[in-house]
Amino acid sequence: MNPLPQPTRGLILRRDHVAHMRAHVAADAPLEACGLVAVYQGVSQRVYSIPNAAASPVRYRLEPHAYLRALHDIEAHGWSLGLIYHSHPRGAPVPSAIDLAEASYPDAVYYIWAPVGSVWVARGYYLTPQAARPVPVRWE
Repeated sequence: MNPLPQPTRGLILRRDHVAHMRAHVAADAPLEACGLVAVYQGVSQRVYSIPNAAASPVRYRLEPHAYLRALHDIEAHGWSLGLIYHSHPRGAPVPSAIDLAEASYPDAVYYIWAPVGSVWVARGYYLTPQAARPVPVRWE
């Protein structure tokens, strides 16, 4: 079993990146939306909105071609995959059993968006198939 990473200061998201993700998850509702965020030295650099190949209200699957293009771009810029986001349009911003079972990037923050009333909110977690641990995510 891999231990969950121990962040020293969490992750910092630029406000325009937060707005991009929020607009994406709201536009794709009632289906789950998903995407990636590239980071450099703990700060977001680019958001990649990826189509949800599952086209489902309760699960996401990053469309393989768009996912690979994003990973190549991240690598070409010398960034790292720092955050994987998706939405729970009918639930809370907490990991589901499916999220835990399918977690495959223990070093990336999983950022889960959900509507609370009329406002989309998000929470960050490190996930493994065995555990979820909240991680601080700040906006600047």
